[in-house]
Amino acid sequence: MKKYARWTGIVLLIPFLLFAVACVLLYVPPIQKYMVDQATRYASEATGMKIRIGKIGLSFPLNLVVHETLVTENTDTILDVARLTARVQLLPLLKKQIELDGLELKDAAVNTAGLIEGMTLKGTLGEFFIASHGVFLEPETAIVNKVLLKDTHLSVCLADTTAADTTKSEPLYWKVMLREMDLNNVSVGLQMPLDTLEVEASFGRIALRNGVVDLKQEAYSLQSFVAEGGALSYNGTNTDTPAEGLDPLHIRISELNAEADSLYYCGNNLRARIKQLTMKERSGLELLSTTARLYSNDKVIRLSPLQMTTTDSYLEAEVAMDWDATQPEKDGLVTGRLMMEIGKGDVMKLVTDMPDEFIKKYPSAPLRLHAGVDGNLKQVRLT
Repeated sequence: MKKYARWTGIVLLIPFLLFAVACVLLYVPPIQKYMVDQATRYASEATGMKIRIGKIGLSFPLNLVVHETLVTENTDTILDVARLTARVQLLPLLKKQIELDGLELKDAAVNTAGLIEGMTLKGTLGEFFIASHGVFLEPETAIVNKVLLKDTHLSVCLADTTAADTTKSEPLYWKVMLREMDLNNVSVGLQMPLDTLEVEASFGRIALRNGVVDLKQEAYSLQSFVAEGGALSYNGTNTDTPAEGLDPLHIRISELNAEADSLYYCGNNLRARIKQLTMKERSGLELLSTTARLYSNDKVIRLSPLQMTTTDSYLEAEVAMDWDATQPEKDGLVTGRLMMEIGKGDVMKLVTDMPDEFIKKYPSAPLRLHAGVDGNLKQVRLT
């Protein structure tokens, strides 16, 4: 009887031993190379692309390093990544929890070519890093401690004429809490040839702190936002030559800096405090300072007060409007107060090609405007 019990125990133990041996073999470099070669061969056959990985390393418990990943199709390089590193804690996985000590991507290039119908994505990525301690699969919550993106430049071209996909997808209930995100030396461009539209944006630094994304409630908040060293360009025509002065179809903004805090959005509920916004436009217009508070709930939206200063002008405004003020059958109210001083320098930048005699006689003193509005669609009172 003891003999049968012993052999039964051995038979039951064999699968566990084989599993343990297999786990150990995963950390042996020759075994790792063989598995990578087989995986890349199968992936190449399945996708029709040529996939090559220079070297892969896996150390205990789950520290993965992948070197020189290259994906090509015909003569196009779809993906080229110099180094990918991932460090994951093992024991929390048994509790349906992910503790990501770090996922890092360095020196990557991407070109989707014709992989995505109606869209092409090209660009380079210098460095990407993310650390997340506290990803729970049940409930669907995640804490993202740090995100860093550096030296990244992307270009998106949209030429899609197909109908939009109206297929309903499963709802998402994830709640993501972001501690800090930093973007350094990043740019993105959007081209829409069918609409003769081209937009480009670049920033030296963007910093986001303490944000929450609640997909179930469709609520989004951010404690602070800072953007420095920005540039924006907009081209809405086939020509690259802008008109003299401010050309709405050829906007060129430089030295863009912005700072805001207390940001919140959920349906009609909106809060934001703009602490600073400065920029220069190609025409010569220069915004020296901007401050404002924005607030709304299910009944009213309020901007109070908005203050803007340029090199020659000043504006201050307060506006409050009920959401139903645009509906004729409702009695929603609109109130607004405006105080403005428009200097000669800004007028000349906006209104170009004026005769020299007009420019000479135009008064140097700023044009002052004070106005108020109260009422609704049925009755309006101007002051």
